[in-house]
Amino acid sequence: MMTQQELHDEFWLLTKSVLQDSRIDTEEAKVLKRWLEEHAQGGFFDVASEKLGRFLADGYIDRHESAAMISTLGKVLAQLRSAPKPSGES
Repeated sequence: MMTQQELHDEFWLLTKSVLQDSRIDTEEAKVLKRWLEEHAQGGFFDVASEKLGRFLADGYIDRHESAAMISTLGKVLAQLRSAPKPSGES
């Protein structure tokens, strides 16, 4: 089982990879949504998961939804960066 820090690190890497081209397409959104569902953490992860679910309801991410997700993921990454490390984890 992964520690909370390992989950945060994995999400960080996945998100940075997706955001590399400054857009989120439908397939990338599905990958992020699946990861979030498999690694439910609550808090800031729930915000991204809920928004992805709404945007993917029609099976397509348009440019406006992509821009909104980039903003949301940027906020999640900022929260992860500033969150204290869980106690007992290195």
